[in-house]
Amino acid sequence: MGFRICEAMKYFVFVILFFAISTVVLFSCAKWKDPEPKDLGLTNPYCNDPAAVNYNWGFPGRADNSVCFYPNSLFVGTYMYYDSVYRDTLFIGADSTIITLSPRDPDPTHSKLNLAGICGLTIWLTALPGYQATVDTLVGDTTTMTQGQLYCGAHDTLNGIVSRSRLDSPTLLRMNFIVVTDSVLTTHNGTARKL
Repeated sequence: MGFRICEAMKYFVFVILFFAISTVVLFSCAKWKDPEPKDLGLTNPYCNDPAAVNYNWGFPGRADNSVCFYPNSLFVGTYMYYDSVYRDTLFIGADSTIITLSPRDPDPTHSKLNLAGICGLTIWLTALPGYQATVDTLVGDTTTMTQGQLYCGAHDTLNGIVSRSRLDSPTLLRMNFIVVTDSVLTTHNGTARKL
């Protein structure tokens, strides 16, 4: 009889241990449920579009893409352009003209610009989030010395950048262009003030 009690105890202990281990395994495999989100009171709007200049400025907060501004919007407007022309370091002339920078349509990237008013041409630019716009390469490539866009003369090529300082007045642009004409290189360093 003592043998049967001992066997019954072993069986009872085995059942209890099996039940305990099964319960632990069952609860450890239960799917995690996130707690309900708490309102942290963050109400400041921020731009949540990676193409924008101010992407994630003001994060954390409330995503609101109506506060976004894009690279080409930094340059759009009508300006008085004051140009100084140099060959090497020798100053050879100055000029001024009214130019217009406008967005190029259609442009889902919000980065394409047209620059009108120089030589009666439209120069294509690509604006970058770093407050710069570069002249698009339409002629030439990395294997040629003259790459950029056709300029005033039939064999002239224009290349360069337009930049806007983050600290200076938002109405002032700096324009640095290189023009290659029959292997003669001139540099155009100018400023453009918004009208």
